[in-house]
Amino acid sequence: MEPVKEVLARMMKLNPTRETSSSQEPLTRRVTIDEARKYVNTGDILPITCEFCGKKLRASGLLIHMLGTYKWIRTNDSYEDCDCEGARKQREKELEEALKKAQEEKERAYREKIERMIKESKLGERFMSRTFENFIIDDKNKEAYEIAKKYADEFQKYKKQGLGLIFIGKYGTGKTHLAAAICHEIIKQNYQPIFGTMINLLEKIKVTYDDEYSKENEERVINRYINCDLLIIDDLGKERPTDWALEKLYYIINTRYEKCLPVIITTNYNTEKLINRLTVKDNIESAEAIVSRIYEMCKGIYMDWEDYRKL
Repeated sequence: MEPVKEVLARMMKLNPTRETSSSQEPLTRRVTIDEARKYVNTGDILPITCEFCGKKLRASGLLIHMLGTYKWIRTNDSYEDCDCEGARKQREKELEEALKKAQEEKERAYREKIERMIKESKLGERFMSRTFENFIIDDKNKEAYEIAKKYADEFQKYKKQGLGLIFIGKYGTGKTHLAAAICHEIIKQNYQPIFGTMINLLEKIKVTYDDEYSKENEERVINRYINCDLLIIDDLGKERPTDWALEKLYYIINTRYEKCLPVIITTNYNTEKLINRLTVKDNIESAEAIVSRIYEMCKGIYMDWEDYRKL
């Protein structure tokens, strides 16, 4: 029997190895008209003169080799580049202008996106300007500020944990300002928050009941509340809820809890008083369930000092 080695050697002679793809002609390359004429009929295209040195510049284009045929394609009436200093500087200038224009377009698109996200966040006109930069820091509120700023800066981490914040304190201590500042900051990070009081948020649901021609419906509005990156409920407990409002509030909070999505709450009331404010008739169980969920989801920040706006 013929040895295997000899059989393989004989087969190699009969079927020599084809050239590797690296040694084959590229499928697409930029060439001048002179090179293209070797493969296709280019027609007559007169050269142009370099405006800086007077050199004749030949037409150029992409030579495409596909399925055994060649095509020569010119884009924007292209010509070969001149290698003189004047032409080189002109190309650098044009590239710089193109990059500048692209950057301006990118910044414009970013601003429009931020404006759209702020609008979708439902952050009212009063809170549009409330940022970390214009928050008045003093010895009393410094810790609250630092916690809020860290939360905003590291929101990606806290969102994965489903961890939120609850600001508890008197009127005018900066609770809403810090919540609004967090809202601004995470929008810059491409996250979509929704901001509002319990009444404002639930009113958006009620409106869908009255307008049969509205593109919105209850399910769509609630889905936004339970799926947004961060839900901020401002001044919780200020208004006493109805049975309907309590039911919707519990559903929204509990669903976000189950989805491990964070909430931020601001309130003037401690745990006991907040339960009392949310209790409808004798239904303390629902109020307790809501407050319990909130405290499971949120780190408490106590801001129990005088109204800093009066200082």
